[in-house]
Amino acid sequence: MYCSRCGTQNDDASKFCRSCGLDLAATPLKGESEVSEVDLVRQELKEEYDIVEELGRGGMAIVFKARERQLERDVAIKVLPFSLAFDKEFVERFQREARTSAKLEHPNIIPIYRVGKSGRVIYFVMKFLRGKPLSSVLAARRSLPPGEIRLVLAQVGRALAYAHKTGIVHRDIKPDNIMFDEHGHAVVTDFGIAKAATGGSKLTGTGMSIGTPHYMSPEQARAQPLDGRSDIYSLGVVAYQCLTGSVPFDGEDSFSIGYKHLMEELPTPPLDTPDRRELFEIIRTMMAKSSDDRFQSAEDLVQVLEGAGGFAAVTLASAPTKAIPSLGGRLGARPTTPLPRGLGARVATQHKHSVAGTIFAWLLIVGSVAGGGGFYAYKRGWLLASTSPTRPDSTVAGAVETSPQDTTASETSGDTTRAHLPPPGTPGKLTLQGIPQGAHVTLNSQPVKGSQLDVPPGVYKLAVRAPGYDLFERQVVITPGASSTVKVDLKLAGLGGGEGGGPCDQYGPAYNQDQICFDTRPLPLTQTYIPVPSDAPVIPRQAILLCHVSRSGETVEARIFVRSNVETFNDQALDIARNLRWNPAQKNGEPVDAWVQWP
Repeated sequence: MYCSRCGTQNDDASKFCRSCGLDLAATPLKGESEVSEVDLVRQELKEEYDIVEELGRGGMAIVFKARERQLERDVAIKVLPFSLAFDKEFVERFQREARTSAKLEHPNIIPIYRVGKSGRVIYFVMKFLRGKPLSSVLAARRSLPPGEIRLVLAQVGRALAYAHKTGIVHRDIKPDNIMFDEHGHAVVTDFGIAKAATGGSKLTGTGMSIGTPHYMSPEQARAQPLDGRSDIYSLGVVAYQCLTGSVPFDGEDSFSIGYKHLMEELPTPPLDTPDRRELFEIIRTMMAKSSDDRFQSAEDLVQVLEGAGGFAAVTLASAPTKAIPSLGGRLGARPTTPLPRGLGARVATQHKHSVAGTIFAWLLIVGSVAGGGGFYAYKRGWLLASTSPTRPDSTVAGAVETSPQDTTASETSGDTTRAHLPPPGTPGKLTLQGIPQGAHVTLNSQPVKGSQLDVPPGVYKLAVRAPGYDLFERQVVITPGASSTVKVDLKLAGLGGGEGGGPCDQYGPAYNQDQICFDTRPLPLTQTYIPVPSDAPVIPRQAILLCHVSRSGETVEARIFVRSNVETFNDQALDIARNLRWNPAQKNGEPVDAWVQWP
């Protein structure tokens, strides 16, 4: 029987509604044939939407396919289960987070058209996707080649970078929440829902965590405040599953899975090709136990992925050597939309103990309620502009069927400029300037010697220790075949700028927010242009650099911010930037160190 107040289904023998407590014996009852959830939704939304069918349901949502009357388009309507709709605190947070999610406008994030409440129906309306979730692709193919994985990671990484800059942390990145649209693009779904679930008396309590255990970061398992680096860890788990066909940590229950995320080393799978070895090193960085040892932003991740070689097309069908024909035919007659939480069992997965989208307690951990206070407030323009136009190779090659003949993925990869980039795995050049005698230099805690280093691609923590000086630390991004120079600006011990530094020491979260670092930016003393190399095979796109300018007007460090399609042009830009002289940044009338984009 269904409760006439909240719509919750109860056992026939129940005396009181298990959700709202209504006395069922004293209330006229309505049977399932008279009042079902779909009937209630259809009745409440009939003025604007025709409910076509129920697509699926889970513990957190019911999803319906509907036809929007006024615009004559198919949409998906996600409805809060009536058992949760009675919880006022949860409803308020759900609506607030859904409205926040609706503000996210990015090609790799599912659009939310409307958030509303009609009677007992709490809902939001979103785009109706006709593709498959990544979980279905993995169920059919088990694993993906490195090129396809990099493509998915880059597209999802751009979506996360954009969301993190707006203060949104997904907190439930997993294959069910990564879908492919009809063009083969990866689309991230369920933004804000996991965050909305941090409230409501029925949903959380001390020592409880929200998310899916197989994909949880260690800090999420501890119910600690989260920032964007938690999403990077979860995406690393997804990448590991795509590479190997299984999740890295499994167990009989959430307790054992959580313990492994916290305590066990990442298992190393067979790495029989350079591409697999290179990708695994990226995954290893994504899944570092400490968030400080991971990529510090999704932009950092995308930058390394784009420097790791060309992308391949993701083949959603079972034949891995073919480009994807139109997804409308391959995905079956019944289109799909993002799966509600808890529907993992309806799609074959590689782990039998997944508790998709449920809220659970890990008895191992006693912590505070997972809250929203720990996100990164990313400053616009840090490292890579995620709002830049989509690159030609950021779409899935062959996603739209242009001819009846099958073509190989390599023939449809596009972006001929990739041919001029160094092969994946090519070491980058790292030059260290200003290292005094007797200094101890480490990269990721490994000692190195010399000032000219060949370093494999990746993100590194550079540390320089010298007698009489404070510790110097800097994050360094190395891309294949590229050159990077770091001027080691050591400060005498006791004069400030020591271990840990401050918010203006390096480009990062909230850099120069409210002009905390400088009032006026550095300006070059001379107008300088970057000449086109005589051997350039094509007209190069503009390269933009990120320069660290000292208070004396020298370039301390220069790195590629937006890469040109011609590598020799990038090298020339770096050489010129390293020798530039500047009018330094000013703060309260005094020169200060600062980061700036150039030209």
